[in-house]
Amino acid sequence: MTLDSHLLLSGLFIFSRATAMLLSAPIAGNLVPATVRVMFGLVLSLSLTPVLQGSIMANPATVGHLVAMVLYEAFVGLLIGGSLQLLVAAGQMAGQFVDIQIGTGSAQLFNPYFGGSASPVAQLKMMLTTVLILLLNGHRMMIGAFAASYGSHSMDPGTVQQGLLPLLTKLGSVSLQMAAPVVAVTVVIDLAAGVVNKAVPQTQPFLVSLPAKLSAGLVALSLGMPAVVVAVENGLDIVFRQLGVMFKGG
Repeated sequence: MTLDSHLLLSGLFIFSRATAMLLSAPIAGNLVPATVRVMFGLVLSLSLTPVLQGSIMANPATVGHLVAMVLYEAFVGLLIGGSLQLLVAAGQMAGQFVDIQIGTGSAQLFNPYFGGSASPVAQLKMMLTTVLILLLNGHRMMIGAFAASYGSHSMDPGTVQQGLLPLLTKLGSVSLQMAAPVVAVTVVIDLAAGVVNKAVPQTQPFLVSLPAKLSAGLVALSLGMPAVVVAVENGLDIVFRQLGVMFKGG
């Protein structure tokens, strides 16, 4: 392997895509410094450049064309890492929905992952989703999608929309699956409280039902943990299938 301009430009493009992917992927988060993620992107690009350089058309005519190609590579990397980040966001959204249902939505805990605050169950679901992504080899699937993204056609807004909009819709369904056990229990309790309110409104059954919703919701949350594993596994399949749609144009 000789050190020529095509190899150097291929390495630059792969480094741009890999770094953007790692900066936006949920596996690292704010717990890992950006410099560490950039260095890992450099290691990944050095490893894959000899393999992928044949799939890269590294022939910019002008400096402006070079900048445009680097920005395109960064966009594709952000798309790969950001799509996986959407799955974590789906888990967090499910947790927030559960917090609203069981009455813990007003409690806020510091979230070191994002450097902000989150409600208790939302933070639990987000961390659990991240761990499950690693246990289900989501990080390896992400790198595989990164390598597979080369050799495909150049994406355009049409193909991105064709893959991204269904991705958002399907991950919304995954979020509802994660929250379904708790929501089902709390809805039953609310219905019972509504019947009691019709019969004996002086007892204020909705206030009395709050402790029942909290305790029953936590039990349902514990018993529904296997459903979260299935939902995350389905979410990974959805993410990488839709990325394939964006890369291959259908």
